[in-house]
Amino acid sequence: MLKKLTIGTLFLSTLVLGKINDYRNVFSEESKTNLSNLVKTFQNETGKKIYLNTLEENEGFEAEEQEKTVIVNLIKNKEIENPILKVQLKISQDLNPDEISSDLDLLLTNVEEFAIEKDEALVAINLVQGLQGIFSNASENEENSKDLERFSLGSKVFLGIVLTILVLSIRIIQVKRKKKKYKFNKK
Repeated sequence: MLKKLTIGTLFLSTLVLGKINDYRNVFSEESKTNLSNLVKTFQNETGKKIYLNTLEENEGFEAEEQEKTVIVNLIKNKEIENPILKVQLKISQDLNPDEISSDLDLLLTNVEEFAIEKDEALVAINLVQGLQGIFSNASENEENSKDLERFSLGSKVFLGIVLTILVLSIRIIQVKRKKKKYKFNKK
């Protein structure tokens, strides 16, 4: 029974932390907990999946699902004495990365100072928080444009109704005038 419970707990913990893949073991338990909470918040607020990976040079990562997915790879080469941290962002095409490219460039520039300090946990935390802000803003902009389209459609319908009533009113007035004219001519 204890063996099944241990295996079940181990399996559930990999599901909970399944989006954080610390292959190089650079995150402390506290950092993993913070990152796990940030990843959950990111996914709840944006509706997008995020994978955070620490990889060696020449390693790769392939996500299970390719839609609405953001992959953040923190890459270092252990063979070099003072390895440089490389940050790699992969964003699925359905999230329109071209539209947010300037925001992503700004985020990477801001995170660069933490990479120089070689604190990968801070880099990861700031990346996830920054990506959440970017995608939240993008979602709000999408909703605003949809609202604007609805408003535009609503105003067009309203104007159509007003014009229809105006045209009908003019036609009714014209018909009444002709009737009056016709009655006067009969007498």
